Amino acid sequence: PPPSTGARQRSAAPRTHAFLAQRTRVRPRRPPRAWHPHPSLPVHGTMASAPQFLDYLEDHLSVVVLGASGDLAKKKTYPSLMDLDMAGMLPEASVIVGFARSAKADEEFRESLRPYLRKRDDGKRSDFEARMERFLARCFYRRGQYDDATTFATVSEEMAGWEASSGKARASRVFYFALPPNVFLSSASAIKSSMLTSTGFNRLIVEKPFGHDYASAEELATRLGELHPEDRLYRIDHYLGKEMVQNLMAMRFGNMLFAPVWHRNFINTVQITFKEDFGTEGPGGYLS
Repeated sequence: PPPSTGARQRSAAPRTHAFLAQRTRVRPRRPPRAWHPHPSLPVHGTMASAPQFLDYLEDHLSVVVLGASGDLAKKKTYPSLMDLDMAGMLPEASVIVGFARSAKADEEFRESLRPYLRKRDDGKRSDFEARMERFLARCFYRRGQYDDATTFATVSEEMAGWEASSGKARASRVFYFALPPNVFLSSASAIKSSMLTSTGFNRLIVEKPFGHDYASAEELATRLGELHPEDRLYRIDHYLGKEMVQNLMAMRFGNMLFAPVWHRNFINTVQITFKEDFGTEGPGGYLS
């Protein structure tokens, strides 16, 4: 005789539970990478065990910071570059060339950076001062106009001398734009005509703001694309890395209530206000 209804329900239960358990099983996370740049590279070590994407550590690297005397460069760019250096993420053969319109000697420029770099000292490194001075010894400063291809060419020749003296077969260059957007294009044009390397990679890192509205941002992106290929251009906004913004992303994508409605089809504009204990001061020119 056929089993009773209760028996069918009881026999189905284990299969249902097994099905749900299979569907809701949490997949194990991938194990972390076995290689870490620090402390495996206490200063700068062998690249034998390093991933391929870090092979630039065996080359010469020149970092050109345009707008080096400005507020963004002192507070953000140079301290971040020092963090990379202390983590073993800058090649042993590397120089950092600051470029701006103000008149400064190398040592005067280094002295202006020291107060901002010392703020990175969390007390965990007994050799912080020595490592900071080692980083500053790599920093140089050159003066010029952002649209002056002749001055750019002179700086490029000096960089070529450093690259040749390093004995490295490859020399790469990174250009960081700590500049207001109205001089992005003139600087990018001067770099294209006078400062690109032919033995390694070239990268242009463009810091926000990108124009003053949607139309100007589109025009800026189009004209930059006419000067340099897309794989050479990097556009960044360090405010997107702030904890509050990161928390908003987690709240949206981790919450079934917000995920469907926090969408471009339903939101016209997003305004984020940061209240700080100082005024616009140095960055005022970027925001006007």
